[in-house]
Amino acid sequence: MSGTLASPGGTPEAPQNPAAGSRKPHKSGCGCVGSLGFVTLLVVALLLLLNPWSLHMGRRWTPALTWHGVGKLHSTTGASYGLFLELYPLLEHSRRGPSSRKNVEGTAKICTPQGQIYAMTVDGYLDAWLDADQKPLTLYLRSLQDAQPKLRADFHGSWQGEELVLDDKGSLAMSFRADGNAKGYLVGSNAPGEETTGRLQYAKESALVSVCGASAKNSF
Repeated sequence: MSGTLASPGGTPEAPQNPAAGSRKPHKSGCGCVGSLGFVTLLVVALLLLLNPWSLHMGRRWTPALTWHGVGKLHSTTGASYGLFLELYPLLEHSRRGPSSRKNVEGTAKICTPQGQIYAMTVDGYLDAWLDADQKPLTLYLRSLQDAQPKLRADFHGSWQGEELVLDDKGSLAMSFRADGNAKGYLVGSNAPGEETTGRLQYAKESALVSVCGASAKNSF
C-alpha cells in the first residue's frame, strides 16, 4: 500500500508543498523616482558650483536661485516703460567664443506708455563668482516665438546694492518708436541718439501694475 492517497475518482492527489503558500510575489521597480531625484540634485549642484553668485543677488540671500524685480525705464525721447525681470542661473555654454557666453536666463515683461504689455524671454551673461553685486551683466530680451511684432532689446548694467541698474545703449529704439509704441525690430527708422536707462528693485510680477497702471493689458 503506497503512502499517497487516492481521490474518490481514483486519481492520486499531488502532495502538498508547505512552502508554496508562503511565497510572496516579487516586486520590481525601475527606481525612476530615485533616479530623477538624483539627477535634479546633480543639476542644482552643478549650477551652484559654476554660479555660486546665484545664492546672493541684489545684496540679498536667494536660496531659490532666482531674483525678480520691477522698475521704470526712461528714454531720452521722453517715453517711459515698465519692466519686470525674473533671472536665474543657466549652465554656462558658449558656441561661438567668449563673446557669446551665457550663464543667465529668465523671463521679462515690458509695458509701453500706451499700456501694452509684451512678454519676452531673457538670456545673458553675468561676469561674477561669489557675489553678483557691481559685476557686469548683459541681458538679451527677445519676444516669444509666435509673438507679433517681433521685439528685441539688449541691456547692460549691474546690481548696485539692492537695485539692478540697466542701460539699453540705444537698442530699444530698434523695436520701439520715439513715443514708446512697439514697431517691430528693425522696422522703420530709429530716433537718433535715443538711450533708455532705468532701475529695478526686488519685487514680484504683481508689482508691475504699480509702474504700468491698472489699465495695461497683455498683447498676447
